[in-house]
Amino acid sequence: MEDKIIEIISSVSKIDKNELAEKKDVEKLWESITHVEVVVALEEEFDIMFEQDEIAEMTTVSKIIDLVNSKV
Repeated sequence: MEDKIIEIISSVSKIDKNELAEKKDVEKLWESITHVEVVVALEEEFDIMFEQDEIAEMTTVSKIIDLVNSKV
């Protein structure tokens, strides 16, 4: 599932998958509008909904992976 999440983030953010995988714990890899697009893409792909506080905490690829895994 981690690979699928990274693939979605890569597709939306236009950041190479390998770079995302290497920088899983780095914050601010993309702009806020891209953040919203990532959230929507993940919600659609996995048929889940994020709360506002969860969205605010989605600051790294690792945190996003953990959150999606907890909801699926």
